[in-house]
Amino acid sequence: MVDKTEQKFLDAALEIFAEKGYKGATTRFIAQKAGFSELTLFRKFKTKQNLFNKVLNQNIVKVKEDVDEALATNVSTDPDVFLRTLITDMARIAEDHYEFISLSNTQKSGSTDPMLAEFVKYMSKYLEENLPGRDVDYNAMALSLYSYTFMISQTKHYEKDWFNYNQALEGFIKNVLKLFS
Repeated sequence: MVDKTEQKFLDAALEIFAEKGYKGATTRFIAQKAGFSELTLFRKFKTKQNLFNKVLNQNIVKVKEDVDEALATNVSTDPDVFLRTLITDMARIAEDHYEFISLSNTQKSGSTDPMLAEFVKYMSKYLEENLPGRDVDYNAMALSLYSYTFMISQTKHYEKDWFNYNQALEGFIKNVLKLFS
C-alpha cells in the first residue's frame, strides 16, 4: 500500500519522467513538484532508480486493470461492434494513461517497452479467442492496436493543426473492420 506522500512523489515523478526522460529528470525537481524535500524523497525511495521502477510498476498495474475492465465489458458477439468497442476502449486507455505510455515507449533504459510484449501477447490471445478462424496475424493486429492508439494520442498531445484525432480513430476502426469482414 502506498501512503499519500509516496503517491504524491509517484504522480510528480511520472509527470517529470514523461516530460524530461529518466536522465533529464532530477530528484530535486520531482521533490519540489510533489511539495516535499529531496531528503523525504530519498527516505521513501532510496534512489532515483527505485522511484522510476515504482512509477513503472504502479502504472503497469493501472493500465492492466483498465484493459482487463474494458475487455470484460466488451461482450458483443457482433464482430463489428466488438472491434469498434475494443479499439475505442484501447484509445481511451491510451489517452487516460498518456504520460505513462509515452514514458514507457521512450525510455532509454536498455530494455524494451515494459508493456509492449505483454500487451501484444495478451491482446493477440484475446483477439483470437473472440474472433477465431480469421486469416489475420493476431500478434501483428495487437501490435497495430497498441502502436496506433498510442501514436494518435501522442499526435493529439502535440497539438498538430493538421491532425483530427476523432477522424484518425474512425479511419483506423474502418480499416480494421475491413480486415475482419
